[in-house]
Amino acid sequence: MRLGVLGDIHGYLPGSDRMCIDFAVHLTATLAVDAFLQVGDMCHYRSFARPVHWIYGNNDWPDVVRQVETGERPLQHLHHLRTGTVLTLSYGAEQVRIAGLNGAFDDLYYDLDPEAERPLESLAFFGRADVEKCLTLRHIDVFLAHGCPAGLGYGREPDHGVPAIRAILDVVQPRLMLCGHAHFFREAHTAASTVYSLNQLKDAYYILDTSSWTLERFPSRSLV
Repeated sequence: MRLGVLGDIHGYLPGSDRMCIDFAVHLTATLAVDAFLQVGDMCHYRSFARPVHWIYGNNDWPDVVRQVETGERPLQHLHHLRTGTVLTLSYGAEQVRIAGLNGAFDDLYYDLDPEAERPLESLAFFGRADVEKCLTLRHIDVFLAHGCPAGLGYGREPDHGVPAIRAILDVVQPRLMLCGHAHFFREAHTAASTVYSLNQLKDAYYILDTSSWTLERFPSRSLV
């Protein structure tokens, strides 16, 4: 299986007046892949030519997720991956199990009561209860996070390098963890997992080959 992988979709392509979200739409129509994964901060929302499975980040609008899921905002091939759930993608006899954690980390919101009404500004951040959902997962091939695990050299802890995401990495032990939010490319390893921090789409996009579990990186180019 070949999966397109997109980091944060911010702003404009360098040297162009084209929005990165329009480049994302272009990639879904032109790349020879089976589906796409996106690690949050999509920021603008469109229909796509191929399925895009995504988590939201701190610059996304969680209410848009609700609108897409209920049909209030009818978009094609935009599929939200809920925190702690498992998506199984199948291609022939191959199956890939994908899970994720929506939102970024902020200790101001981390211990809010999940049953209480939350402040609007807190909705794009995950809480302890979200992490606890993820800690029950097993046999995950790809885990999506908007933030990187602490202790692997990603810096700016606990914002870019997040202890709660490291806990998920250590307990769940996915084959791959794909991370947004930090806006740079870096590869790290634990005994069980490979972790990639991804560039923003304005800099690069990626193709994951799940037959070899290799991630190939491509520079983004202007559409004009």
